[in-house]
Amino acid sequence: MCSAACDKKSPAAPSSLPVSTTALAISGPDILLTGVPASYIATATLSDGSAPTVSPVWSTDDPGVATIDSSGRLQGRTHGSTNVIATYEGRTTSRLVRIVANYGGTWNGSFVIRACTDRGDLVDHDGGWCRSGFGRVGNVVSGVSMTLVQGGANLSEITGTYGYYLETISGVVTADGRLSLAGTLAERDWWDEPQTILAVWRIHAWDSRLTEPDTMIGRFSEHFESLYFRHGDADLEIEIITMTRSAGDLRSSAKVSTRP
Repeated sequence: MCSAACDKKSPAAPSSLPVSTTALAISGPDILLTGVPASYIATATLSDGSAPTVSPVWSTDDPGVATIDSSGRLQGRTHGSTNVIATYEGRTTSRLVRIVANYGGTWNGSFVIRACTDRGDLVDHDGGWCRSGFGRVGNVVSGVSMTLVQGGANLSEITGTYGYYLETISGVVTADGRLSLAGTLAERDWWDEPQTILAVWRIHAWDSRLTEPDTMIGRFSEHFESLYFRHGDADLEIEIITMTRSAGDLRSSAKVSTRP
């Protein structure tokens, strides 16, 4: 005969609680160059303590600066900042990403002399350096070649070489996305004595900007010192007519040059 205890039912097992998303995080670079895409990853923190990678709905709050596809691949379009946004199971988070104008690569183009002031022997030699020589106003110089390396902690540092010169020039991408460069270049006697410096070019006040991903315009100044044969100096104001980056050469590392 069964005791009273036999009539008692076993307690029901507690029902398992559904796993939910309690937090969402985005990982990926904080700084990106235009034209150089990067992938972003979303990680969810779940109520059971796990943290899997998930596939959220991706977006940016300024598609003019950068766009992102459904896989989390971000493409910077122009200089500026935007928030990368991930939405998953009712949770939304964002990450601020800075996009830096990309000047890396090899550039080719032409410039025109807009103003020139000469002194010393340059004034009288062969009709005047600014009136009949290289520095005459309106003189168009074609075949300008420049290869730039862009990098640094903020992807804003520029170095490179200029034309056939051995020296380097350097500069930065400014806060508003313009390129600033400067440097001193030596004109050498390449035919007879390369160690002999015939003249010195000092580039300064370089101010250019991208009009298209691979097109640049702007202005810069040069101070020219003739040290051999004719002694004198000159100051030039120069407009960059246009410079075009070589196809497929959008990058963050390379070399510079600008005089043929």
